[in-house]
Amino acid sequence: MKPHILFATLALGAIASLATTPVHAQDVCASFLCMAGKTQGKSNVPGCTTPVQAFFSPSLYIYDEEGVDWPATAMNREQWLSQCPGSQGKNSGTLAIIIAEYGTRASG
Repeated sequence: MKPHILFATLALGAIASLATTPVHAQDVCASFLCMAGKTQGKSNVPGCTTPVQAFFSPSLYIYDEEGVDWPATAMNREQWLSQCPGSQGKNSGTLAIIIAEYGTRASG
C-alpha cells in the first residue's frame, strides 16, 4: 500500500473515531474548568456548552430500582472529573464545590 493511501485511511479512521467518542473519553478537563466557572456565576462562557453537557450526560447517571440514584451519580461525576489532573491538589476544593452545587442535578 502506498504511504499516502495508508495515511488517508488512518486519518479517516481517526476522524470517525472522534465522531463516536463516548462522553467518558471527552476532554474531562474542559468539563472541570467550565463547571468551575459555573460555580462562580459564569454560565455562558464560549466553548463550554459541550463540556457542561458532558458533565450532565445521562451516561454518568447511576440508577437503582427507584430511578436515578443521585448520591451515587454525584460520586460518579466526581470520579469522572477527578480524571483531570487539574482537579486535584489545590483545586480539590473546587471539585468539591462543583459536586456540592451540581452533582445531584439533572441539568445546569
